[in-house]
Amino acid sequence: MDRLLNVFITVVENENLTRAAEKLFITQSAVSQNIKILEDKFNTQLLYRSNKSIKLTKSGEILYSHARQILNQYGLAGRLINELHDGISGPLNIGSGFTFGEYLLPGIISKFITNHPKINPKITIKNSIRIANQVKHKDLDIGIIEREIKDDTLITVPFAEDDMVVVVPADFPKDNGDEIRIDDLSDKTWIIRESGSGSRQATDNMYDITKLNPKRILEFGSTHLIKETVKNGIGISFTSKISVKNELEEGSIKALTIQDYKDTRMFYYITNKFNPSTKALEIFINTLTNRPILLDGQPTLGHGEQTLS
Repeated sequence: MDRLLNVFITVVENENLTRAAEKLFITQSAVSQNIKILEDKFNTQLLYRSNKSIKLTKSGEILYSHARQILNQYGLAGRLINELHDGISGPLNIGSGFTFGEYLLPGIISKFITNHPKINPKITIKNSIRIANQVKHKDLDIGIIEREIKDDTLITVPFAEDDMVVVVPADFPKDNGDEIRIDDLSDKTWIIRESGSGSRQATDNMYDITKLNPKRILEFGSTHLIKETVKNGIGISFTSKISVKNELEEGSIKALTIQDYKDTRMFYYITNKFNPSTKALEIFINTLTNRPILLDGQPTLGHGEQTLS
């Protein structure tokens, strides 16, 4: 029965028989056969099928809700039994946005592996929207994102802060210390991240609040590429101070704050509320939230858990 339920859930969450078959590594006809067996067992239609998508019937909605709970309990029981006999071990799928994943996560993972050598983390680095989608579809156990995402499936917990700054070439003139007026920024070429990233959301918010309307914008999908382009005098950017720490220390770029505007964004970790927790996940969250994270040279401790609606 658990195999049938797993096929049913995969079809529902992918809204397509072909995609479900690919994810399950079985044929599309086998998927259809499994759904037919379930419908015969409960003597009801579970899905509305069309050429474009698949939707749940009322009976299907009831089964889907309970099927998720049943399989979650199966998974939890198996993990707890393994932990009882083998200690805390096994895989842990972790996803992160680019800024945290490239500049802060390596140190946390090193400590985590040293203290818990039987746990095998697998790391995925993508923009925040894509990480959230993978957590939602249970491809990741936990995600670390750089923007707030509202989804009833996800538990979202803020745990650290991140200052945003305007980064400019090293020879950029500064008339007012480390501050710059918003009026002096509109004629510059702005280099920004792609839609879906936390840095892009912070940049768009800054444009909206300050009414800044740049004459030219270049969109790059890599913070490293943005930094190199700024170094070479092509333009300026609005990015995390964490991501330019090394360049600031070596003097290859400068970081400025906008006069009368300050932006401190949050880092969040997210989990799927329908996924059973494990000791490995609990230990990683504890490592993540209780370890002092150096932001702008100052330790920022993890916040208490809260769910954002």
